[in-house]
Amino acid sequence: MLIKSAENKILFTLKILAGFLLLLIFIQISLGSAVRLTGSGLSCPDWPLCYGLWFPDQDKLSKITDVNYEFYQIMLEWIHRFNAAIFIAPVTLLLFFVGLKATKNRKIKTILYSIMIVLAMQGLMGGFTVFDKNSPWSVAAHLGFALGLMFLVIKIFLVSLRLKSIKPLPSKNKKIFILYITIIIVLATMLMGAIVSKSGSSLACDLWPQCSSDGDSLLQYNKIIHISHRFLAVISAIFIVLVVYNYNQIIKYKIISNIRNILILLTTLQILLGAIVIFTELNLFIAMLHQSIAVLIFIVLSFLFWFTLQSNFEDN
Repeated sequence: MLIKSAENKILFTLKILAGFLLLLIFIQISLGSAVRLTGSGLSCPDWPLCYGLWFPDQDKLSKITDVNYEFYQIMLEWIHRFNAAIFIAPVTLLLFFVGLKATKNRKIKTILYSIMIVLAMQGLMGGFTVFDKNSPWSVAAHLGFALGLMFLVIKIFLVSLRLKSIKPLPSKNKKIFILYITIIIVLATMLMGAIVSKSGSSLACDLWPQCSSDGDSLLQYNKIIHISHRFLAVISAIFIVLVVYNYNQIIKYKIISNIRNILILLTTLQILLGAIVIFTELNLFIAMLHQSIAVLIFIVLSFLFWFTLQSNFEDN
């Protein structure tokens, strides 16, 4: 009885840590979006310090002659770094040790070690984006590592919930394959969205759903980047419809039914926001909301993927 109680306490701690870490990563990605959309990525030109300071004091910054950014931009970039170093890194480390204590399952331990590797890569990538002058491709890779970390933490969160295994889902392998492809395409769409934003291509197509009314060639660099993002978004929507359709026959499971409904709602909202971003000429709030909804879609798909994968066994 005491052993069972201790196990429950460890799993409860793991659930709190994993849930909190998912929230922190979501906030971090949102902060990254704000940094990118406000052009604040190089407001701290060095790393890990900011103008040689641990904290960007406004009085000290006023004495530095080569500061070409507003103070709010510098603070935004600093908060982005602060959240990663002071909150995400320690919580991930705690999750790692508690997770190792909570399970003997080799696959789960592999995921825990993978989380630490991805965290280290993400930290290094954060520094590289500064030294690379925030190139669109390094910014996209930075976002990719953050989403990869989130994908793995979602699995640990599911383990901590100890959801009772439902019967093997019909055509399980087919569902997993479609989900896997959908997640990859959604991820590619999000990374291309980061490239669109960072390369200054957000309004290269100033109409929706068509591209532009200026009559210029669609083969311009910025338009190709923008159209590529839209093309991937269309493919993502098609595959999300396939996911919804594939789970249509098993809505008797409440959790599956709820996930389907959330996925339909988020995808519809995301399509509308994509159009509104163009019509409002890149309104900051709308653009940030557009990326946040994309992250939520990624979370829902990842949750469904891991849940389907473990639908006929329990992790211990």
